[in-house]
Amino acid sequence: MKKILLLYVPVLHAGYLNIFKKYAKEIDCLYILGQEFTVEFAYLEKEIRAIDPETMRRVVESLGLIKSVYILDHDSIKKLAGVNIITAREGVMERLIAKYLNAENITYDTVFLRWDEKHVTSQKPVGYDRVSHDSFDKKMITQASQEGSRTSCWWREVGAVVVRNGEIIMATHNTHVPSEHSPYALGDIRDFIPAGKHNEISSSLHAEKSIIAEAARSVLEGASIYLSVFPCPDCAKLIAHSGIKKVYFSGGHASFDGEVNLRAEKVEIIFVEN
Repeated sequence: MKKILLLYVPVLHAGYLNIFKKYAKEIDCLYILGQEFTVEFAYLEKEIRAIDPETMRRVVESLGLIKSVYILDHDSIKKLAGVNIITAREGVMERLIAKYLNAENITYDTVFLRWDEKHVTSQKPVGYDRVSHDSFDKKMITQASQEGSRTSCWWREVGAVVVRNGEIIMATHNTHVPSEHSPYALGDIRDFIPAGKHNEISSSLHAEKSIIAEAARSVLEGASIYLSVFPCPDCAKLIAHSGIKKVYFSGGHASFDGEVNLRAEKVEIIFVEN
């Protein structure tokens, strides 16, 4: 039975060369995902490095590894029913196959070709350097946990403690700013984001960021910051609590609680007209 290699090939690097060599003698041809499908999966337009499929087809063909290289379009994909297909296990190809092809004839290769969403958003165990059983370390973790229990942020009850020379110099927890009542006045943006996704978006100032912002006050108290665009809500929280007192910007927009937090800390907002 006929066997083909089917791939999304926006660029050419060692990973693609390896998969071409691996299956060169096993397949009848290679199909490269065509423009019709890259348009269909709209987010692929953000792949700014991408070479157009026809140019890539000629480049791959010129390597001499695979004798026949074609562009996959809506007409040719109909001819692949029942054909044995080898492809890479990545989001683009999995969605294409789920919509257009019979998964029973698919063989997935786990070769890494590009940073798709699974690689970017994956959660994996922390690669820690050592394990501590020290009584002081345990005491500080308990202190951090107790600090975290004081938060009104029910999404993430996180506490943080900073220690120098055996003494606690800072301790805080996730705090809704400018007020603990902010989620009830403005709404909580986390209510609309699935757990585990976009952790950078929050209606609270995370404990870690709060400590770093507070530490920055010794350098930034009374300073001004100049920005090409107005800060996002996350950065606005840090600016507001870092001691910076003037924000100059020349474009962008205010979203969610960014402006609210700056004004709560009496940060002056100045538009610079170019």
